[in-house]
Amino acid sequence: MSDSDTVGDADVAGMVATCRPEWRVTAYERADEGTDFVAFVDCETPAGPREAVLKATTAGFVRPEVARAEPRLYELVGRETSIPVPEVYGAVDAHDEFPAPFYLLERVGGENHESDPTVLAADVRERVCRDAGANLADLHELRTFDRVGSIGVRDGDLAVVPNDEGGPYTDGREWVRDGVDSTLDALAEGTCFPDLATEPERFADLVPALREAFDERLAAIPDPDPPRFCHWDYRWGNLLLDSETGETQAVLDWANLSTADPAYNLACVEYHLLNDGDGPATRESHRTALRDAYAAGREDWAFDASVTERMETYALLKRCDAMACLPLWHEEKDREGRARVERLHREAVGAFLDG
Repeated sequence: MSDSDTVGDADVAGMVATCRPEWRVTAYERADEGTDFVAFVDCETPAGPREAVLKATTAGFVRPEVARAEPRLYELVGRETSIPVPEVYGAVDAHDEFPAPFYLLERVGGENHESDPTVLAADVRERVCRDAGANLADLHELRTFDRVGSIGVRDGDLAVVPNDEGGPYTDGREWVRDGVDSTLDALAEGTCFPDLATEPERFADLVPALREAFDERLAAIPDPDPPRFCHWDYRWGNLLLDSETGETQAVLDWANLSTADPAYNLACVEYHLLNDGDGPATRESHRTALRDAYAAGREDWAFDASVTERMETYALLKRCDAMACLPLWHEEKDREGRARVERLHREAVGAFLDG
């Protein structure tokens, strides 16, 4: 039983009342997806019935100081950019009775296509990529930082704090090096989630060649750009869409935000949104839509050789991260389903190493 399973009716009612004392819960439904506790809540309010989303940090994958940043980031992004995000109704950093941090959020319309985005037509998915480029440009224009790290809360305010590798880092190349080492070590030793891994040495045979490739690339990698806000988990599962047009109605999950080279964020989002199963022409049209929209939103920005070279290295690291996280990300798949994912990863890594 997970910690989220221990959250009961009285807890839900109490957390909502803590965020909004004048609201009363009339019904709620737990979300099927996600690791933390998330519930869709129907409330009676002085202004009439209202639907909301209640999220509490229960799984332990996100440190409390990082989880506390999420509602603050929703408010910042909603206030200072045109990125569509839900309104925050209330947030609590710590509580003696209820699992915390927790917050109450507007429930936005739109559909989620995490399970199979390919049900959407190619031109609809191209619109999603175009919106992603514009949204990332908006995010990256907010501000620059002098360090690479996670976004957390210190003394009540947003701050750059250590991430899983350590830090914060004043040199982004050191952060990449540590990320490569920890990811490849995980692949060699049984993935990032050995307790879930049915085949812990699934990718171990690839590690020596990957170490050699990264060593060569990191020795010559161009200097990264100054760190900016990075929503590296901008993926289908964190988007609410108009399924007819592809318009992004909301970008979700602002926990685990980091500061990083913008090229890293772009490489992550291309990895998440471009489908391995599409043909080369479709993938290239989607990539072009994302990059053109991004460049249009960034003053004095261009996808020059330095940017694209860094993106290639970051994309390989993102691929390796996904391989190391396969037991968790594809926990619901059977043996054959995981084998299909493995084949796609091996084909992509092989093409990269051969190229």
